[in-house]
Amino acid sequence: MIAMNSLALTGSINVDRNNSLQSELSQADLNEMDRLIKSAAQQEDKLDQTLPFTQRDEVPTQTLAAFVAHQKQLVLSMVSQNPESAIALALAGSIEAYGKQLTVLQGWTNGGLPMFESAMKVMFEGFLKDGVTGSELEDLFQLAIMDYISHSADYPGLSQGMIDQMLHYLESTGSGSHGYHEGWDGAQFAANSTAIFNAMLANAPSGSLCHEVLTYMKDTQGAPTSLVAQYQNNFDKNGGFIGDPSYPSDAGMSPMLRMALMAAYLEKYPDVKQETIEMFLTAPVGELNAFIVNNTPGETYTSAMDFLFKNDGQASGGGWREVDQNGHKVIDWYGTGLDANYFKEIYSDFPPRALTDEDIKEINRIGDQVKMLQQTLKYWLQICRDEQLAVARNI
Repeated sequence: MIAMNSLALTGSINVDRNNSLQSELSQADLNEMDRLIKSAAQQEDKLDQTLPFTQRDEVPTQTLAAFVAHQKQLVLSMVSQNPESAIALALAGSIEAYGKQLTVLQGWTNGGLPMFESAMKVMFEGFLKDGVTGSELEDLFQLAIMDYISHSADYPGLSQGMIDQMLHYLESTGSGSHGYHEGWDGAQFAANSTAIFNAMLANAPSGSLCHEVLTYMKDTQGAPTSLVAQYQNNFDKNGGFIGDPSYPSDAGMSPMLRMALMAAYLEKYPDVKQETIEMFLTAPVGELNAFIVNNTPGETYTSAMDFLFKNDGQASGGGWREVDQNGHKVIDWYGTGLDANYFKEIYSDFPPRALTDEDIKEINRIGDQVKMLQQTLKYWLQICRDEQLAVARNI
């Protein structure tokens, strides 16, 4: 929980009171302060009328985010009048924290690219927490590719030829997702990985997930050299094929397959808890298989992949399927590489999950904190106005 420290705020208010006595004020300053106080009071009344939220409210996170945005504008106005205001800076820090919490909730429940981004971050954080071994190095590379392509409108463009190559990595690399398609095998993936790695690292903006993932791979995993070795030395081993009977139940699943599976499930069953979302993104294959078998009411599936094959939104005979190649049961996307339009639909139209009772409780908890912040904001504005008026009378 984020809470304003009352002692710290009181100290800041006293500092600001002393500072305000030394400033020369005009009638325009007083009028502007009156306007800010009125606006703060109106927003406080609206918060009283709005909270608490219930399941009947359609967009509670957006509504609360609008209040936070208004608070931010008030604080910016305060800072513009007194850049050294300690209380304004303290308020700004709390507002920023609430805004980030709401952004996370919106990312999970609004769908589309924000949810896709949130899901990728959860997977990356899982790797950071548990460590990276074997084919998980390929999973990290997939995450970087997924982030780069899904932000192609914002990131510097790569050649279409390189984008086409990257789509092969989404289809046929990563934990359990190894495959042999259109001449691509371990040697071919090894041969092209360094150029793609370096191109993305050079062009992905600093602070982007792609840049963060690749930097982590380079600094802690020795990539791209280690990535090349992974494709060269381990691509044909039994642990790379989720369809093989010998694939371990405690092994992972590639990020692309996880996203495809979760998107397919949410299309049919949007009323899931956040724990279920995180299970899709981090759980081993055995847990995913058991979940699908036990949580698809009225339908029967033998595994997570069986569910994906039958619910990927593609026409019969297209989309994801299982084929026999080189003695393995290989997960294959029908066509040449992963279809670019399918991937675009995944990240731009990612299905949202419905708000749960737990989500509403969390939103209302944040709402209570925002309300307290609004009261503090109005109180401080009134103090500043009184001090400004006193100074003006003594000039």
